[in-house]
Amino acid sequence: MFSLINRIRRILPSSIKLYRRNFRVNHLNFYRRTRICLPVVMLLPSPTIKPQTSIINTEITKVDVEENIGELLNLVKHAIDRGELEKAEAILEMGIKICEEYQSYYALPYMYDILASIALATGKIGKAENILVRVIEKMIQLEIPEDNDQMVDFKLRLSRIYSLYQEVVLAEIGFSTCLREQENKINKGDMSTKTGLLYINCLFFYGLHKISVSDYLKAKSLIDSAYSYAMKMKGLSPYQEMMILGTLADLNTELKDFDIALQNINSAIILGKGIGSIDLPKMYLKLAKIYVHMNSLGMAQQWLHEAINLAHLFNDKKVYEEAETLLQSISP
Repeated sequence: MFSLINRIRRILPSSIKLYRRNFRVNHLNFYRRTRICLPVVMLLPSPTIKPQTSIINTEITKVDVEENIGELLNLVKHAIDRGELEKAEAILEMGIKICEEYQSYYALPYMYDILASIALATGKIGKAENILVRVIEKMIQLEIPEDNDQMVDFKLRLSRIYSLYQEVVLAEIGFSTCLREQENKINKGDMSTKTGLLYINCLFFYGLHKISVSDYLKAKSLIDSAYSYAMKMKGLSPYQEMMILGTLADLNTELKDFDIALQNINSAIILGKGIGSIDLPKMYLKLAKIYVHMNSLGMAQQWLHEAINLAHLFNDKKVYEEAETLLQSISP
């Protein structure tokens, strides 16, 4: 559960920070902790006094709604920090209803974003699919442009789900559409970091889809492009760069380009060491597999031992068992 909460925490701040850029968020003083049930939430109007009549206007404005949604997002963060995912989901659903009731849609995509992220992180793939379909349909109804970054991001996530379900036609349509939208924006001069990172994601996850259907040459082209553009804009974290390089190492191994594969994985390991990544055991296992393919069994054994030691240290049972099995199979 602890690692799960950390995964969701990494997803959550981006949506809340985007919302807070335009709206001030304060802690609610009317919220009282209960068991997993809906909090009591009121929309608090901002009173304005008309000098002519001295009558208080308590009409709920769009700003009132948006400020209260900001408060709800704060509650969502606290619920996730405490591991109360059901409560977080309930608060988000309440926020969505408030947005729709008062026709204030600014925060709607952010709430759907967090809902979908929770569903994906907890393995509820069908639920995540339904959430993504709902928000895409809603954004279309609101006449949000098809190339809007948030729209493309939702479609990209939906495409990844279709790929997971092996709905190849739907996945292909989704990935190619998302990639085309981002390419068009870049060709028109949009060089923003947000657009660039989404473009890299489109390339990378489309590449992973191509791997799943054994189209390794196309996958290599897509992921090479993702890495090249990432290096150009310098927008990736060391962890993201490590994962792309690890994937390229797998692809080049599959294509029997072992020298390039070794360059990829050694660069990934350097990055992993620099950040103390818990994925280092996987990287050393990839390195060992390359040497197995090259029939350099002595080197393979050396790195399998390293993978086993690190897997034990990081409690990565899957890598530990796979490395042990491979070591036994190549040992004299």
